[in-house]
Amino acid sequence: MMDKAYWLAVLRTSLFIALIPVAFGLIQLFLFDNDDRFYLYNTWWQWLIFNAGITFLLTVSASAVGMFVHLKLPYEKTSYAVRLPVLLVAVAVPAGLIMYAYHMLWCPHLVLDCFSEENIFTNITLAVVITVVVSIFFEGSHLFEMWKKSLVQESLLREENLKSQLEVLKSQINPHFLFNTLNSIYIQSGKNPELGRESIMHFSELLSYQLYDSREKYVSLQSEMEYLQNYIELEKMRQGEAVDLTTEIDVPDKEIRVAPLLFTPIIENAFKYGLASGLDRYKLHIAFRTDHKFVTLVCKNEFRPVPRSGKGGLGLENLKKRLKLIYPDRHHFTTAAIDGEFMAELKIQHAE
Repeated sequence: MMDKAYWLAVLRTSLFIALIPVAFGLIQLFLFDNDDRFYLYNTWWQWLIFNAGITFLLTVSASAVGMFVHLKLPYEKTSYAVRLPVLLVAVAVPAGLIMYAYHMLWCPHLVLDCFSEENIFTNITLAVVITVVVSIFFEGSHLFEMWKKSLVQESLLREENLKSQLEVLKSQINPHFLFNTLNSIYIQSGKNPELGRESIMHFSELLSYQLYDSREKYVSLQSEMEYLQNYIELEKMRQGEAVDLTTEIDVPDKEIRVAPLLFTPIIENAFKYGLASGLDRYKLHIAFRTDHKFVTLVCKNEFRPVPRSGKGGLGLENLKKRLKLIYPDRHHFTTAAIDGEFMAELKIQHAE
């Protein structure tokens, strides 16, 4: 179906192109008033009308044929090596016929020999050349518009894929976190009901953050730190004297925006493997600092190597995937185990 907007654009373009020979003619008329070509016509304005009229007709013809070819040989289904020759032949034939008919129509108003084969051939050749050039122009414009649309669609598709991947990773984080936390509260409730109730309060705040705040693409660093503080308090209640925890906070600007739930896997991993190492009391140090460009978390915990069960490990793996999606080339995450101490450092570039 031929779009009305398309034909309006064709009409505007055709009128604009038709004005080109008029402009050149006026320039030549005033600068070279003795130009021999004007002697082929009875008056100078007939020369202008003749050239403007044929240019307009050839432009409209090229546009109409181009649209017809596009409908019959769409870009998505036709090789360009086939489409372009068909298009050029399809526009050249009507151009020659239109030029011949137009030439005959203007014969009574021309001084030159209308039926001279040389004049007819010259005009038809000129018409075909003009039409081919106009067709290539419209074809190029259409291809450029298609290219721009494909870039926009590709960008939207990448964004949708990114959102989908992040949602999948978040959905994996939540069950992993819930499993560990509910198991902790269950154990704690049997030992100390009062601490169990306090743990449930912290746990409800954690859930509220995960269910609502973490849906945002970015949150304030203050909100993220409050969430982490609730998690740390929950783990301290659960582990009691088993952990010797120290914290170091140097965050002058808490309004920095960061992606939610990025720091949790690191701290959770430290609590989990510190306790699992079997030490009577293991040391855990958590340091948070920011500057004008970076947010940095350093987490160090004592540990003893223990056999891996084959389960777990989702937290840090998901963290790496999320960092690649959200902060490509803007993060630095390292881990190291040296002399009974496991260290994890995450540095995020929050500003360009």
